[in-house]
Amino acid sequence: MLTGNFYNFAKFLPEGTLKRLREYAIAFNGLKDGTHKFYYAIDSRFFALFETPLYENGNVKVDIELTKGNQMLIFDFQISGEVESVCDNCLEPINVPVNCDGKLYVKFGEEYDEPAEDVIVLPHEEHEFNVAQFIYDLIVTSLPIRHLHPASKNGETTCNPEMVEKLKEYLVEEAPAHTSQEEETTDPRWSELKKLIDKNK
Repeated sequence: MLTGNFYNFAKFLPEGTLKRLREYAIAFNGLKDGTHKFYYAIDSRFFALFETPLYENGNVKVDIELTKGNQMLIFDFQISGEVESVCDNCLEPINVPVNCDGKLYVKFGEEYDEPAEDVIVLPHEEHEFNVAQFIYDLIVTSLPIRHLHPASKNGETTCNPEMVEKLKEYLVEEAPAHTSQEEETTDPRWSELKKLIDKNK
């Protein structure tokens, strides 16, 4: 992950990308114990930070509440907005709503570790934590598997009808199913195989 291992990951990035990525590094070392708030606006520049991202653009707001203690950091994420995708039915552009939250516990130890999905261990010498990867993961995993245009008030699809009809033309019709008896009579290989089986009985 990019989160705690920010510097090891970042040294391989171009300077411009590294500069944008550093915007998501929260320096906790100089903060007092207690609650601190952070805000990020997610758009195409954010998704461009990741190699082969699943989404390329969006309009997403991220509110982070950091609770700092002596032994642990607790990050509470609240994410809302929408990302751009394509409809699975008609392939037309569609905005998919994003509305999720998450919690991340950051502890300190000898070396970097991820003992659980919501727990990260940072080395004691680390002084900041990059939240970009965690934000990206929350957005992607909160979205539905299928992206479809919403139904109208009458329950009818709002997909582009012309595109739906055009896509149907490219669907391969399923070949009619044959029974095993039909295959035996039409394919001579079945007859030869049956002879071998009967011979070895």
